[in-house]
Parts: sequence; C-alpha cells; structure tokens
Amino acid sequence: MDHRGFLRRRADLATAGFEAAESPMLVINPAGEIAVASKGAGIMLGLENRDLVGVALENLFIPPSSVTHCGADGHCNTSMLRQLQVRHTGGDVIPVEVQCSPFTAYYEGDGAREESDRPNHCLMLLADIRKRDQEDQIRAARLAKLSLLNQVSEALYGANLTLDQILEAVLICMTAGQGLRFNRAFLLLVNEADDELKGEIAIGPSNADEASRIWQDLADQPGDLFEMMTSYDQSIKQTDVAVNEIVRNMILPLDDVENILIRVMADRHVLRVRGDTTMSGVDTIRRWLGCSEFAVAPLTTRAGSIGVIVADNAISGAEISDLDLEFLQMFANQSAGAIENSRLYRELEQRLLDLRRAHQKQKDDQETLMRMERLSVMGETSAIVAHELRNPLVAIGGFARTLMRNLDESDSNRQFADIISSEVARMETIIHDLLDFIRPKKRLRKEVVVDQIVGEAADRFQAELEGKGVRLEMDLKTDGLTLDLHPGEIQQVVQNYIVNAMQAQPDGGRIEVRSRLVEGGARIEVRDGGPGFADDVGEKLFSPFFSTKTTGSGLGLTICAQIIKSHGGITGAMNNPEGGAVFSFILPLPRNAPNP
Repeated sequence: MDHRGFLRRRADLATAGFEAAESPMLVINPAGEIAVASKGAGIMLGLENRDLVGVALENLFIPPSSVTHCGADGHCNTSMLRQLQVRHTGGDVIPVEVQCSPFTAYYEGDGAREESDRPNHCLMLLADIRKRDQEDQIRAARLAKLSLLNQVSEALYGANLTLDQILEAVLICMTAGQGLRFNRAFLLLVNEADDELKGEIAIGPSNADEASRIWQDLADQPGDLFEMMTSYDQSIKQTDVAVNEIVRNMILPLDDVENILIRVMADRHVLRVRGDTTMSGVDTIRRWLGCSEFAVAPLTTRAGSIGVIVADNAISGAEISDLDLEFLQMFANQSAGAIENSRLYRELEQRLLDLRRAHQKQKDDQETLMRMERLSVMGETSAIVAHELRNPLVAIGGFARTLMRNLDESDSNRQFADIISSEVARMETIIHDLLDFIRPKKRLRKEVVVDQIVGEAADRFQAELEGKGVRLEMDLKTDGLTLDLHPGEIQQVVQNYIVNAMQAQPDGGRIEVRSRLVEGGARIEVRDGGPGFADDVGEKLFSPFFSTKTTGSGLGLTICAQIIKSHGGITGAMNNPEGGAVFSFILPLPRNAPNP
C-alpha cells in the first residue's frame, strides 16, 4: 500500500471539507498567515475563501497586535474566548468572538521539520457577536412566547368561555401587547350551510390616534394576558366598529380554490403576503384591509379547516417577522381546537336541550292521551246520563207547568210549581249545552263572507239591546274576505260573546263588534263597557264549567273555544285599558293565501 499517497488523499479530503464549512474558521501558519479558510470565513470577511490564503492576520483584525502570536510556535491564548474585531472588505467593522486551538502540522518535504511535537499552527474559530446576540434575543422571545401560549391555553380551554367569548379572546391575544402584537386581526369561519368562508369578528383601531389611545389604555391596565383575554374592556371594544365593518364584507365561496384564503386553509400553513406577492384574491384583501402586507393563518383541526385569521400591522407599519409567523401558526392551531371544542360543546348542549324537550313533549303527549281517554269515557258516560235525565226532566217540567195552569193565582203551591218549572228549564239548558259540548260536530262548511255572517249575528240582538239601553256599534273591515266556515257555529260564537257583553252591562252601555285583517287571519272582537274581569280568572274563562255568573252552565265560552279551534283558530279575552272587556277570536287564512 502506498501510505504516502493515502495520507495525501486524506489530507486533501480534510482540506476540502474544511473549505466547504459554513462556520467561520481559519488555519493560521507559523508566519501568522492564513493557510486555509472556510466558506463561512470568506462570507464574514467579504472575500472568496481561497482569496484569503496567504493574507496576514494583522491585515484583518483590529487591533493587529491582538493576533500577533497566533500560529507562531503555539503561543495562542487558549485560556478564554476573546472578543475582537475584524474588518470586512466593504469597510464594516464586525465584532467577533475568537477561540484559538494550537496544533502541530508539517508540510510534506519540509526539510526544516523538527522532531518535537510543539504546536506550530493555530485553528481559529470565529463567531459574529451580532448574530449571536440576535439568536439569543430570538431564543428569549421564543421562551416568552411559549409562556404566552400557556396563558392562551388556560384562557381558551380552562376559563369556561362561550363561543363568542373565545372568538373575542383569540383576537385579543393577536393584538395585545402581551400577546402577538399585531395591529389588527380579522377572523373568518367556514359556514357549511352556505358553503362559504365568512367574516365573523375583528379587533383593532381604525387610525393611528385611536391606536395610540388604545395601546396606552392597555398598558395602564394591570394583569397578564389571561386576565385580558377573559375580561375584555368594553370601552376598548367600542373602538372596533370600523374593523368589524370590514370583516362583515369578507365573504368568499369555498369553491374558489385558487383564492389565497381558501388555499391557505387547504395547505394548512401560515402565509406572509408582501408588497410584491401576486396570488388570486390578494388584491381584494388589500382593498378590504387598506394595506399591502398581511399574514394569513389557517384554523385547522383533525376534522378539517374551520376558518382563517388575517392579521396586519397597518397602523404601525412594522414588518411581520419569521418569528411572528412561527407563533402565529402555533397560536392558530391552539385557537382552532378551542373554537371547534366550543362549537361541539354548544352543539351537544343544543342536542341535550332538544332531547329534554322531546322527552317533555313525549311526557306531555302521554298525559294528554290519558286525559283524552278519560275525557272520552266521561263524555260517553255524560251523554248516556244526559239522555237518561232528559226524559224524566221533560215529564217533571210538563207536570209542573200543568200544575201551574190548574192552580189559582192565590194558591201558595203555584209558587212552588213555578220554581220547579224554572229549575227544570235550567237543567234542560245545562243538558243541552253539555250534549253540544261532547257530541261530534258535523263539518257543514261553505265559503262565506266573514263580515256578512258576523253582522247578521249581531243584528239579531239589535231590538233586545235597545230595550236594555245598550248601544250596538259595528266596525267590520275585513274587506269582503271569504273563508270556508260553518256559518251557524261562527254566529253562535259571536252571539255568545254579545250575550256575555250585554249581561255585563245590566244598566245599559255600549257593545262594539269589530273585524280586522291581521297577519295570517281575520280577527273578530266584541268589546263592552262593563267592569271587565279579575286578573286571576282570565285564564279560566274558557275552561269547562267555569262561570262568573250565578246562572248558566259554564260551558258557553268553552263551546266557543271548541268551535274556533275546530276551524284552526284561537280565542282570547282581555281587559280593555279604556274600560270593559274584549272577547275575540282569529280565523286563519288558507295556507296559500297572501298575508294582508
């Protein structure tokens, strides 16, 4: 084996590797000149590394005396790192940190080779102090940002915030001095129902003066980022009107896959838009924001993308750095998870609420079914009892009336016969109303003019009302509306209302019958000038067998409600603020009929 050739090839390989190194390194010979220079050293000094070979150190370092002994008989100072200066070929002076490592080396064919192993060369490692300080600052900033991300996580996941509060907290962290320090932030979320990306909320000042005031107010507020995110100052919140006007215009179809916002969601990576960036949709966003540079971060979860955050420094004009983008990406990932969790929690709450409502409805339906079954049995029984009672009552009433006719006016028994006859008549009325209430109605309906049948029902009482000193007024204005109704049943309801109004004014008064078109139907009212009714009986007026009068069956208004309900309408009663009571019902319009 040619050992000499092998050693030569190994030395050439080591030299080539040294010259290609990115780190600034120099090999200094015993004469204090550069024997080999790395690529990184050439970049630092502004020369090709091969052009540095043979250059004396004294021509590069300031002061020259600081490197006089480097490479000379191993007199390098290796006890500490030295902070020196080197001169760039462009004239700049660069502060560097120097570390020397002396070593022994001989050149092939060197006749002056000594047998001793005393160091005669120096390996010099250079470090740009400015770059090192910058890296230290970046590391410190990363540590500070990681602490902030911990506070963000506590606020978003541990503060029991609602979805709206989470969206607000996300943008607060984006713009707060304790947070990511952007001037403005805009949040857009995917609206799956409309298949679009839609602006939801934004935070930030509208101009420099407003920004100065807000930032001063924030600086004066005690507390950390967690407190700020969970208790946003309402006075500051009022300044977000302008940016929220902007964000409301931010609407994009999800199928516009070339648009920058949609592409960022698909790529799942933060993007910085500079002044010279040309992508689909960039000009539109610049027009929205009023600035040329901004950053876009996707809000993504395992299930997919849920939106984007757009942030800029439109007020201060500060550059968006790589570190800003790095933490914007991390922050967006955290925020997306919190937003999605809140959405799922809200959806779960809604489903639980719907489940409770369905369970309650099922329970109510079961109770209603059981009540209807009981009422059905009671109705059948009542019908049988009513029919069985009607025959003897007819006989009793007939005998009582015959007895009255055969008794003299002076006979005391005539009074008793009269009482029997009156009570039998009242019982017959109750039985008649009871049978009307429980027996099924025949659907004998036809197209009729509402105002016509209401007016006819009221006119029948004109003479009786005049005799009792009650003035009847009619104000019918449904404009000839025709509905499919049972005329007799609707007139029965109107007449029942009028009778009640007349009985409420035994000493005379006024009754007004009105009709009006309302949304979805026709409203008919009967107003009186009586004393009205007590608040505690208002809900019972249409209940079976409830009555405020000493006579009657207590089924009149119940039958009215039943009739109107069978027509698909509703009944009601209230006290008139001007005095008296108002009884009403609404008949619905056909489904295909236009609203008035």
